[in-house]
Amino acid sequence: FIMKKKFLLALACLLLASVQMNVKAQVKPYDFTDGKLFYKITSKEAKEVYVVSEKPRGVYTVKLKGALTIPESATHEGTAYAVTGIGKQAFYMCEGLTAVTLPSTLKAISDKSFLGCHGLTSIKIPSLIEKIGKWAFMSCAQLERIDVEESNKKYCSKDGVLFNKDVSIVIQCPSGKKGDCNIPESVTKISAQAFYGCVGLTAMRIPHNVVYIGNDAFYGCVKLRTIKCELKEPLTGIAMGTEVFEQVSTGDIGGSCKLYVPVGSKKAYEEADQWKKFVPNIVEDETLGIDVVSNSGVSVRSESGKILIAAKDNAANIHIYNVAGTLVYSCVVPAATNISLPVQSGVYVVKVGNKQVKVGVK
Repeated sequence: FIMKKKFLLALACLLLASVQMNVKAQVKPYDFTDGKLFYKITSKEAKEVYVVSEKPRGVYTVKLKGALTIPESATHEGTAYAVTGIGKQAFYMCEGLTAVTLPSTLKAISDKSFLGCHGLTSIKIPSLIEKIGKWAFMSCAQLERIDVEESNKKYCSKDGVLFNKDVSIVIQCPSGKKGDCNIPESVTKISAQAFYGCVGLTAMRIPHNVVYIGNDAFYGCVKLRTIKCELKEPLTGIAMGTEVFEQVSTGDIGGSCKLYVPVGSKKAYEEADQWKKFVPNIVEDETLGIDVVSNSGVSVRSESGKILIAAKDNAANIHIYNVAGTLVYSCVVPAATNISLPVQSGVYVVKVGNKQVKVGVK
């Protein structure tokens, strides 16, 4: 009798769990449909909705394809609701989407909203967007650009890469970007997964102001063959996330990606966690590293055939001389401005007032 009672109790629990799972499975992520999109009411008072998927975790009976324009409003039972957000995984793995036009009313794009939309080639972030969730545009294989309306107060775009407004944080490089990527000098943080799966990138420049690189930042950048790092000391410890260079063609796996570092820095990089993966392909480069003209607020660096000068808070009178002492350039660099000056290979002296610094150009 006791055994039978325990069996019935266990069976009842199993049936109850099954019913709960079925109920949960039947819960729809949306409140209504309008056209071919699904909407969740987020505020009845403010009459606002998010675009969401048809089923949980971004599942659709028929996945959306082609060009999609998300409207500024959707109507339900005679009431018009403003479309202010894209829900979590709303278009997850909708590989057939080729273009998406976002409405000007949009304020938020949630986690994984467009993850795996391999057919997308570009997208433009509207001016009111104040939140872009984690992995929102990750693994979009053909996405070459993420552009942002200039009036947006939270985000901006440089050369198709997504940054915060003051260009101090790299947020997301689109997966389809190809060739070189020179991270702007103003950047101090490279976010986790910022370049994740960017299989078309072949060259990268890490500027001297970077103080943090997040988890998996360059994970899967399999075609990278050149990384020019301006940091005179390699980032280590809490300044580096995990598996930053995983699936990159590093020397420890017989790969050919070269890591160029400032003169005098090679040994430190060869001994630093994660960076030492590039051995024996760590090379010193005299054109790397930023030299600051003492107490002038002016920084100087070089690229192939160029001297790059940045003035911070005040305008600066610049004079550039070659090793023979001949004046090559004389100009004024406005405050908060970067300029690029074409020069032949060689060593130059950059003077600001009575201060000076040498720079080598290849």
